[in-house]
Amino acid sequence: MLLESVSYIDELPFELSFLNVGEESKHCHKEIEILLVLRGTTHYQIYHTDYELNPGDLIIADVEDLHQIHDSSDDILLLSVHVDTGRFEHLYPNIRYMFFVCEECMEGPAGNKQLLESKLTRLKGHISRMAADYTAKNRNISLLTEEVSQLVSILVNHFQGFFMEDYQYKTSQEDMSHDDLQRLSRITRYIMLNYKEKITLDDVSNMEHLSSYYVSHLIKKTLGFNFQNFVNAIRLEYAEKLLVFSSMTLMQISQECGFSSPNYFNKCFSAWHGKTPAQYRKEYHPCERSFKNPFTQEEALALLTPFLNVSKQGRKPPERVTVKPDFSVKSFLNFWDRCAPRIVIDSLEAALNLGCYRESIQRIRPAAFILDESLTRRNKDLEKSLWKLLEPLEIPLFADQIIRDEDLIAAPDTAAAFEQVLQAGHSRIRLLGERNALFTAEGLRTPAYQVYDCFAQLSEPKFYDAGTHILISGGEVQAILLLNTDSDAALDIHLALDQIPCESLLVRRDFPWNENCHNILRSLKTQEQTLPPLLKQRINDNSDGETRFFRLEKGHSPKDFLIYHNSASILEIFAPISDEGERA
Repeated sequence: MLLESVSYIDELPFELSFLNVGEESKHCHKEIEILLVLRGTTHYQIYHTDYELNPGDLIIADVEDLHQIHDSSDDILLLSVHVDTGRFEHLYPNIRYMFFVCEECMEGPAGNKQLLESKLTRLKGHISRMAADYTAKNRNISLLTEEVSQLVSILVNHFQGFFMEDYQYKTSQEDMSHDDLQRLSRITRYIMLNYKEKITLDDVSNMEHLSSYYVSHLIKKTLGFNFQNFVNAIRLEYAEKLLVFSSMTLMQISQECGFSSPNYFNKCFSAWHGKTPAQYRKEYHPCERSFKNPFTQEEALALLTPFLNVSKQGRKPPERVTVKPDFSVKSFLNFWDRCAPRIVIDSLEAALNLGCYRESIQRIRPAAFILDESLTRRNKDLEKSLWKLLEPLEIPLFADQIIRDEDLIAAPDTAAAFEQVLQAGHSRIRLLGERNALFTAEGLRTPAYQVYDCFAQLSEPKFYDAGTHILISGGEVQAILLLNTDSDAALDIHLALDQIPCESLLVRRDFPWNENCHNILRSLKTQEQTLPPLLKQRINDNSDGETRFFRLEKGHSPKDFLIYHNSASILEIFAPISDEGERA
């Protein structure tokens, strides 16, 4: 099979361009392709499915997917991004065998559609920023390298998986667990590498060390069809490419793709395509690529404006920051002694729900509870009840007549929450509320709780403010905290880890400005009371940050990376592990 080649510049692992393609033949390439319609209308066919695309629509063709643009309007203008996923296999070993689907909003709970729209908004904004930076006069390779890494992370973490309905690939009806996604990518890889042979459910069950019943149920529940149909779907994709690119007979194609007989191949193909393989081949006519009305790059860039959030991300060139951590300093501060929160109970709702949050509260080791005296004046038994409830926690309870908003933590994002918690010491914060609380009224975890929880995961955490960064030490881990709270530009972080032992294991957690409950709710354009419980859980799970794993190899420093405005990153450093699995 002849793959269409994609040209790259400056050794970047992606190519980006603006297109006005009217018609083209079916083709495929080793890269994934992302298309965003900026103007006009077009049709985009991936295998047997034809999509009508309008301005603002986005679509993804996976690695070696057969696809084509056709029947475009005269004013068509598209943003096209090709990403070489092979350059990211060290991070995502099965990425070539992952399905990335964003074409359809599934019918179902409103929250699913809203969450998909939120993810799509983020994806469109990200590739639009990439386009602006890619076409800049002085192209910043470090910036673009980090942006494409973030793009791949967004795809893997938010658009992986699909659901089959009426022979159409659609976005998953629910978010799958990380373990299930990993299983399905391994199963998909196995089928794609062995589709020519006889493949049974027992084969993949044994590979995964799971029962056949479990694997069958997993595939049916998450993908919408049974194991055999999944195998047939992959075989049919290869068969369609052979019908287009080869002169093999139908019997040869049937055998080459692992079908038990030509009749069974005919039956399966007709069910998916609505025509036989012979009809499909007869009706297909390749054509030269044609183009519609000409355009300028300035026109194309202007059409990106609705997808860009300039005020949030800033468009100034990144500021270079070199971080050289020195954990030998002696002036580390004990986090809990200095920063344990003082939790304010200033509403009857907070008082009544205190028991529900008891376990979460214990985790962040509050220094005290502060009770608004106006509550006890209205309900004299309330203070006595709270004393009884809090007695097992051994946390003091004080009453206060004046509780002012300006004395409370009010962090709209995780970066601001880190800054306020570490600078203000024993900060006051409401149990329930909006930006100055640990939890929203419906129980979503706020950025402030997220910060306390980060330190709660460490044993006896300590910290030291080194100016450009904050050093954190706790038990078996050392960490570097990086914040961008006072700049309109991204920070271009260069790590100089000369004093860190070679072969150390590194874990980087990124906290973008928009990945917290406040901004997610705003992007969903809904009230949290309307969200189903599972969606609320997904939003809470999202607060742990986007995670990447590295090993500090001899002679190689970690790649530079960007931290955007109002965002934070934590680089955790674990001691090297020997071949026997022991700490070096």
